[in-house]
Amino acid sequence: MAEETTPTGVTDSAAVLDIDEEGVVDGATRRQVQREQFKLLLKSPGFLIGFSIFMFWVVASFFPGWFTTVDPKEFTPQLDIPPGSDAWFGTDKLGRDVFSRVIFGARPIMIVAPLAAGLAVIAGTLLGLAAGYYRGWFDEIVSRIAEALLSTPAILLAILIVVTFGSTDPVIIGTVAVLFTPPVYRTVRAAALSESRLDYVTSAKMRGESSLFIIAREILPNVIGVTVVEFTVRLGYAIFTVATLAFLGIKAGNATDADWGIDVSATWERIVSGSWWPTIFPALAIASLVIAVNLIADSIEEALSS
Repeated sequence: MAEETTPTGVTDSAAVLDIDEEGVVDGATRRQVQREQFKLLLKSPGFLIGFSIFMFWVVASFFPGWFTTVDPKEFTPQLDIPPGSDAWFGTDKLGRDVFSRVIFGARPIMIVAPLAAGLAVIAGTLLGLAAGYYRGWFDEIVSRIAEALLSTPAILLAILIVVTFGSTDPVIIGTVAVLFTPPVYRTVRAAALSESRLDYVTSAKMRGESSLFIIAREILPNVIGVTVVEFTVRLGYAIFTVATLAFLGIKAGNATDADWGIDVSATWERIVSGSWWPTIFPALAIASLVIAVNLIADSIEEALSS
């Protein structure tokens, strides 16, 4: 069989994996391919750099005391001190240590964004698999709803939902998950459509396997790489969205709590007066996290398509 490529750019698994006489993918062959892809991933400089940065922020979010013992809410007489030996990232206009606020500020975004991205991938994958396999009226209804959501600017819809239902973390997590479910659905649906037309799925139907069995045991393992890539991509978007909501001041919490988006919003106007460090360092933290996630996503996609 000639090698085919799905709309997502991932090499068609049926062209890579061995299929036995009944059309069932050889599990040992699949595991061998996955091991080879994992080895390629570990050799990728982009993945290693991105993963290292990402893990730094994960550790900082859960164990901030490992990096600083300064209370991020502590007010001191040292107002607007530039970066130096006394304060690595300087202090803000209230005398709070900027380095401490950057480290402690990782926690809110590293809790909300991954949960939102994970929910979006789970929902999008389930809907995409069902629509790609069953097609028909279910596919039409879900696809039209997805198109309607995709046609609306994400941040405007997020603001509308959060303002309506409240700015608590559960509402923000649910909102971001709803916003990113449609693109995940569209990608997984395309991959599932491609897989459902292949011989191994036809053979499973002829053997009398149930639809649930075919989706869960035949199609899902061959599109799992797509879902992994989608999670890393949507995680980057989720980080930006959560930070934007915090910047706009529609995120619940104490205004004195360390949060990258809130800190950028509270200090950006002072850049013109020369006090750039309270804004730049939280902004760089957001950028570094998003870049790290994108490096991981690109490396995973490259390993899967090799």
